[in-house]
Amino acid sequence: MNKLLLISLLSISLYADFTLVYKMEGRINEIIEYKDPQNVLLRYTIDGEENQTKQTGQYLIGGLRYSVTNEDGNLTYVDLDKSDSEASRLTEDLNISQNNCSIVEKPFFTILKKGEAKTIKGIKGEVWEVESQEDGERYKESIVVTSNKELVDAMSRSLKIIKLFGEGPYGMEFGPDMESMMLVRDGYVLLSAEGIEFESLDHKPLATETIELPKNATDGFKDIVSLDNEEIKREKNALKEMLSTNEVCEVEVRE
Repeated sequence: MNKLLLISLLSISLYADFTLVYKMEGRINEIIEYKDPQNVLLRYTIDGEENQTKQTGQYLIGGLRYSVTNEDGNLTYVDLDKSDSEASRLTEDLNISQNNCSIVEKPFFTILKKGEAKTIKGIKGEVWEVESQEDGERYKESIVVTSNKELVDAMSRSLKIIKLFGEGPYGMEFGPDMESMMLVRDGYVLLSAEGIEFESLDHKPLATETIELPKNATDGFKDIVSLDNEEIKREKNALKEMLSTNEVCEVEVRE
């Protein structure tokens, strides 16, 4: 086979549509449906819970971000880019400066020992003894990692999208710390740790309508009740007081 053709085929297999699923706390399925870098759906399901809809979640459509929620059977979407723009405008209007964050380079896991091989859901991995720190406490545990190229590629691409939203499919805050936990080291991705385990990676093509806003969803901005001038003034003062009390933050990033 022509070498260039072989490389092209390998690239297609790695970068084509995929659906990546990790299970949290034994029953929450974090699902990432990735068509291309501009069109992705982040969502979740809960095992055993009735009346769930596959339409709620965080959408990246043509590079634009949307959030779809379901309240009492009514779907509502919010244009997150428009929301951020309004928030920035209000911040400028209130004359509030942005917080500065100090950066501390530190991986989430410190590797203590690498152990035996272990396979999870058909993906070959290996057991690592690691140590992590949370709220000033140190924890030792066994995790399973893999250097499987397809899974590393899918996770790397997924994390780039999740970072655009700042949180995971069911609202888990996302930052450099979480990225370091999932991409344990360069070329290694997490398969299993306490409270999280790889479930599946499927490269079947995604239908175009999978990553489209639900036709029956209403625009959340249109549901906002108009405020009179005094109410606007009170809301702005409350927001300014809240934002002005924020402390300088510290962020840990992976080496």
